Amino acid sequence: MTSFLSWLMSPQDYMPHGMCFLWQPELIALHVASDSAIALAYYSIPIALIYFVNKRTDLAFPTIFVLTGLFILACGTTHIMGVWTLWNPDYRLDGGIKAVTAVLSIGTAIAIWKVMPLALALPSTAQLQQANKALGEEIGHRQRAEAALREANAELERRVAERTANLQEEVLRRRGTEATLRASEARWRSMFEASAVGIAVMDQDNHFAAANEAFQRMIGYTGEELQSLGPLDITHEDDRETAQEMLEHVQSGKREDYHSEKRYRCRDGRVIWVRVSTARALDPDTPLPGTPAIIEDITERKRAEGDLHNAREALSRATRLAMMGELAASIAHEINQPLGAIIMNGNACRRFLAVTPPDLDEVRDGLDAVVSDGNRASEVLSRIRAMLKNAAPERGEVDVNKSIAEVLALTRQELQQHRVSVQVDLRPDLPRIVADRVQLQQVVLNLVMNGIDAMRAIADRARILTIRSQLDDQRNIVVNVADSGVGLDAADRERIFETFFTTKAAGMGMGLAISKSIIEAHHGRLWAAPGSPIGAMFAFALPSASGVSL
Repeated sequence: MTSFLSWLMSPQDYMPHGMCFLWQPELIALHVASDSAIALAYYSIPIALIYFVNKRTDLAFPTIFVLTGLFILACGTTHIMGVWTLWNPDYRLDGGIKAVTAVLSIGTAIAIWKVMPLALALPSTAQLQQANKALGEEIGHRQRAEAALREANAELERRVAERTANLQEEVLRRRGTEATLRASEARWRSMFEASAVGIAVMDQDNHFAAANEAFQRMIGYTGEELQSLGPLDITHEDDRETAQEMLEHVQSGKREDYHSEKRYRCRDGRVIWVRVSTARALDPDTPLPGTPAIIEDITERKRAEGDLHNAREALSRATRLAMMGELAASIAHEINQPLGAIIMNGNACRRFLAVTPPDLDEVRDGLDAVVSDGNRASEVLSRIRAMLKNAAPERGEVDVNKSIAEVLALTRQELQQHRVSVQVDLRPDLPRIVADRVQLQQVVLNLVMNGIDAMRAIADRARILTIRSQLDDQRNIVVNVADSGVGLDAADRERIFETFFTTKAAGMGMGLAISKSIIEAHHGRLWAAPGSPIGAMFAFALPSASGVSL
């Protein structure tokens, strides 16, 4: 086999075909381009035929397409060899390929003539269309016949059903009422006994006429024990007055229903939180008249709400600690100023006492200054201690303008360090609000620090922070904090109050979310808007003390 291949590939001193063209470049290029183009076309045709055979699995003579593709592929190879022999005199290989091409050509021709009678016998497109049309007409006739038969059957069934209904109508009428009552009672009893929430019915004496097992398990009393008790007997002492009032309103018809959350004292002394939904009294003609109630145990929900409230307070305090950390330099400056003045005035008093005679008037003035500076330092420390205290929120009447001034005093050094000018426009006759002073200061502090951050990179204009307080048409107190910074994108304004969303490179996304929850807990609202003409504006509105109870 190796010797045969060597013989087939050996040129044996034949001259390449290009010598016949005297190596004329334009003639060689013509033959190379022509043979290459033909070979490419010949190679693409078999691929198309093979693709066609794979896609059309319903072909009658797929072998003819495959043989034709192989024949054309062999023809393309002979043209490739025509290019090859221009420089390489491998005429034996060329002849072998042509021999293979000849065999494939003869085989393809024989196969085509063999299947020619069968191919001519295939129906034409027109014949197929005519056959399909006749078949469609036959199907249409059958469908119309089937439809007519169905209509006849339906009419017969209708007549039979009508006759049967006439015969059974009297029987069904007599049994209908009884079955409806049994089904209604069964559904009510099934719902009553299988319900996962407590269901109870109170009679005219406000005793439990009936209670399902879920309610009995909830409070630990049996059904017999509950018949001698009423809802007020198991209601926590602090909630009885409100429960009595709402129950009387429902029974008297002043209210259709009521929903309340209160505490029940269980048989073992435990106190649980429940949500009671009481509807109007049932029809007296029912087997069990009275006032129905649905009772849900919400103790775990109340505990979770308490845990969430505690977590929110801890997070709020952590945010305040972070802010105070950022303001460490400002706080140190605020304390160092009065301390430095105290030291200076103390030294001056020593000098005035050292002279002969001592200048007591100057000493008295210096001591007054020492006391004043000490009080000033004490006020700064008191403000810091109030911001950092870990105590429950205490609401009382708060002066908004005074709280704003205290925040600006804490941030004075931060404002000076970042060359921020503050413009304050505080309405002097503002009414007080009911709020937690520390939480309110936390909101203002967060807005002021955000404004400072927004102006850090501003170098082509003045850095101005504007704070205003005013009254709106509903007598709500509105506080605006506006900056001349980079402003907010429209998309950011939609998400700026979401938890963990931040536009700062090192932000945590908690400050505005906590501020929003604080304002909403005070029955107010917090929003953002574009600044005028540049920057951003944050504002919150809170009701005055006259509109909110402590």
